[in-house]
Amino acid sequence: MKARVGNIVDSWLSAQRVAWVLLFLALVSGVLGYANQHPDGFDLGDFLRDYYANISTEFASIAITVLIIDGLNRRRDRISEESREREQLMRQLGSNVNEVARRAAEELRARGWLTDGTLQECDLRVANLEEAKLWDADLQGVNLQWAKLKKANLNGAILAGANLTQANLQAARMRGSDARGANLFEARLYRVNFHDALLCQCTFDGAHLEGARFENADLRGAKFDGAILDELTVLPDGAAWTPEADLGRFTNPTHPHFWQPMPSDAKVGETD
Repeated sequence: MKARVGNIVDSWLSAQRVAWVLLFLALVSGVLGYANQHPDGFDLGDFLRDYYANISTEFASIAITVLIIDGLNRRRDRISEESREREQLMRQLGSNVNEVARRAAEELRARGWLTDGTLQECDLRVANLEEAKLWDADLQGVNLQWAKLKKANLNGAILAGANLTQANLQAARMRGSDARGANLFEARLYRVNFHDALLCQCTFDGAHLEGARFENADLRGAKFDGAILDELTVLPDGAAWTPEADLGRFTNPTHPHFWQPMPSDAKVGETD
């Protein structure tokens, strides 16, 4: 019973009804007050003298209040619409239709949402992002499992902690990217350019790395159990991989012949 009464009160106390009640009370109190101050009857001159200053002040206050409320409502609507557009583009970015996903990536970049952290932790499993322009994108922690990223431009992208398990990155560009801690288990990384990339703690177990280029890449703590490399795979020191190559020189900082990558501040982007 109490809940029913509460619902009735809440439904009745709308903003418009409260405003009308207050307006009615204001008119009643104004009439009664005027009658109390002028018992001889109504005189328009007295009325204007008593009320003109208050009325002009109230009108100004009402105008300012209306402008403030309207501005707040417009800002709320703009934020709400922007949020809907952003969520829609994020869904389209995860599409398995390449044209849709690539167009979404371009629109996200135009809005600044590709690089501002909006996409962090986003679920992009099975997304078809072949040849997508994702350079400098902030994809930290993104789930790209089974994604198609063939020939995608990921130069300078942030992929730290990303899940790229069994993703196809054939001939993708990842020059200068930050993929620390990324999981590339059984990923197809044929001819990927990892030049100057940060690949610390990455998992390359079972990955196809034929023709991949790791020049000056930081591989400290990276794992290569079961990874497939060939004579076209270029190691961080610029040497070609051979079956006798000791990857521990690049992955284990305590190795007696540990190879340290050179610092690089080269700016990479769309055309590299």
